[in-house]
Amino acid sequence: MRAFLAYALVAGAVVAVGAAVVGWLAPSAGRELWFAAALAYPVQLAAFGALVGMRGAGKGFFVAWGGGTLLRLIVVLGAGLWVSQSGSYRAAPLLLGLAGFLFALLLLEPVFFRMGMRGQ
Repeated sequence: MRAFLAYALVAGAVVAVGAAVVGWLAPSAGRELWFAAALAYPVQLAAFGALVGMRGAGKGFFVAWGGGTLLRLIVVLGAGLWVSQSGSYRAAPLLLGLAGFLFALLLLEPVFFRMGMRGQ
């Protein structure tokens, strides 16, 4: 549980700082980036939570790992379909931001996953 809470805190900071910095560098894409950040954060928390919850479950761990990967893929594809149909956001900044946030947060997972293992 400690690993998940630490991950949630750091991931939230990474998403907020990332959206603020990139939004400052490209002000025209700020709205899309904040939407992508708000979408990526709970997806990553769900994927990492499942992974941590299935840590000692043998095959269940691999199911959670594959499920998290599939969840990320479905979210990116779903966001792409939705933004192309709705027209309420520009597709390129939203999808690039979403993929970027998901990738950055995915790179954080091993650090916190190992931290949870040391605590056991």
